[in-house]
Amino acid sequence: MKIKMSWKSITAAAGVALMLIACNKENTGPTPEEEIIAAEDNQSIIDETEAVFTYNDELFGGLSSLRESAETGTDSIGNPGKRPLKADKCATVSRTESNGIITIVVDYGTAKQCEGRKVGGKMTIQIPVKPRRDASGLFTQNITYENFQRGPRIINGKHSINLALENGRVVTKEDFTETTITTEDGKTITFSSTKTRKEDAKGTPLNRADDEIHVTGNTTATGSDGKTFKSTITKVLITKIACRGTGGIFPVSGTIEIERPDKPKTVVDYGDGTCDRTYTVTSDGKTITKSRK
Repeated sequence: MKIKMSWKSITAAAGVALMLIACNKENTGPTPEEEIIAAEDNQSIIDETEAVFTYNDELFGGLSSLRESAETGTDSIGNPGKRPLKADKCATVSRTESNGIITIVVDYGTAKQCEGRKVGGKMTIQIPVKPRRDASGLFTQNITYENFQRGPRIINGKHSINLALENGRVVTKEDFTETTITTEDGKTITFSSTKTRKEDAKGTPLNRADDEIHVTGNTTATGSDGKTFKSTITKVLITKIACRGTGGIFPVSGTIEIERPDKPKTVVDYGDGTCDRTYTVTSDGKTITKSRK
């Protein structure tokens, strides 16, 4: 049996088909989890850059007080007259001096398990023997990471740490350039970032336990999915020293906005100051709560 269709019927059927195609496109669009890949990659960048900064800080017993040429005593590797370096049972730590530059190398060698974590690779730090006088006795560090690993991720790249005075207070300005992170599942995140870090003693300079670290800045990156994004700290990120025992090195408050080409803006919110290692990610009207182990 033949069915005759009028021009109006054909037009109506075509319209319905187009509507169905449009609906199908909407239904097969990005899921909320797919929408926040950039937020997860950005968190990996924060985790790793904070971890290597903190390790570097601990290695010298505090960045802001480092004056290599002025200290007395013997360091952990036997050098007299230098600020003590923290011993690392998993690495070979060396310090040499040439042409006014001190070079410190932390070398884990081939990747291995040591003291409950995976370690490997090398970190090289270079600093001047004497801080410049025009820098009020402060200093600049230039750091190179070569497959450096102190946990599940691997970092390669360059990192500069510059101390400066603002309104009589020491602030740290740091940059990561040409830097990559290899994630736990073998994917690569490439990024550059600029940060300013300030320490708030909360009115009790002799009691570090209540101190807070305030961080601002921005990052440009190519994520683990090959897509580019930019993140900007829109409300200062705060890390509490008191939270490090339970929450580790993790923001307890502050917000970040993440922008991607032709995608909705994503907002990451770290909450109200609780040491819980959780944060929310909001994109295109959808909010997801995430937590970090």
